[in-house]
Amino acid sequence: MSKKILIIGSGIAGISSSLKLKSFGFESNIIDKGNFIGGRIGTRSIKSKDNSNYFFHGAQFFTAKSHSFQKVIQNGINKGYIMEYGNFSPPRYRGFKSMRDFLMNLSQNLSITQNVKVTHLKPHNEKISVFNDRNNIWATYDAVISTLPAPQNLDLMKKFPILKKTLETASYDACIALMFIFDEKPKNIPYFFEYNNQQGMLSWMAAGSNLRFWTAHTKGYYSNKNINKDKILLKDEIFQEIEKTIYQLEPNIKINFHSLHIWKYAMVTKVCTGPQIDPKFPIVVAGDFMEGASVESAFSSGEKAAELILERLH
Repeated sequence: MSKKILIIGSGIAGISSSLKLKSFGFESNIIDKGNFIGGRIGTRSIKSKDNSNYFFHGAQFFTAKSHSFQKVIQNGINKGYIMEYGNFSPPRYRGFKSMRDFLMNLSQNLSITQNVKVTHLKPHNEKISVFNDRNNIWATYDAVISTLPAPQNLDLMKKFPILKKTLETASYDACIALMFIFDEKPKNIPYFFEYNNQQGMLSWMAAGSNLRFWTAHTKGYYSNKNINKDKILLKDEIFQEIEKTIYQLEPNIKINFHSLHIWKYAMVTKVCTGPQIDPKFPIVVAGDFMEGASVESAFSSGEKAAELILERLH
């Protein structure tokens, strides 16, 4: 007998949930409030007449420790939409040509609807009723998996106090991403700078689809303190820090500001403690907040959510 299953959020956790459910023989529908799939696996493009260039303004790369995620990575490499990134140990990977290409290929056989926001959830008999901002009616599902960041998930779990209590135990650092462009391809600048063990506001800087298109991210302490600061002041402050590094290596290169993006819930600093599934109703939460601050952690949490739903529906 077919089941009606809803997944909220089209990031890696939502997509891995849907793929795992499909492997069990269950179809699901993913809905997301954003314009594009991917969540924090973000990509911004600049289109020209001849091609497109990309900023990777969210996650810069992913690693794979588990057998399940290693299989996903290897399949992506074989099909040409994942490439190894740099020469790191353990290996790091990126989507090709953009980070979003990774999830677009992974999800091509899934049902996904963007630009729809779920605003309310409530129990209904032994099922879940869902209200979204497009249809303005309650729809009932056999099961729901919600993969929003923990603080956003809290708003939806008012009728599910056990899950609400779980979600309240997570904490995050914010992150400010500044995208910039070099006028010409730099000659003496590496493709990646990591600053986590150094003083200063920057955590890293990295090239996107080529060495002209870059993103810098700020550390948690700076981001948490400054996310509500005037964006022009913020841009100037971060840009000055970027210029210090770049001009030491190439004093004459021209750097152009492109845009600023604030990730309010960027990096999980404390994972949730407590149940992932409601003790009575078929509703589960999933995401990096359940496992740890990495793309693979979100993927694994999504798979676990699907397994919990399978057990509950049987």
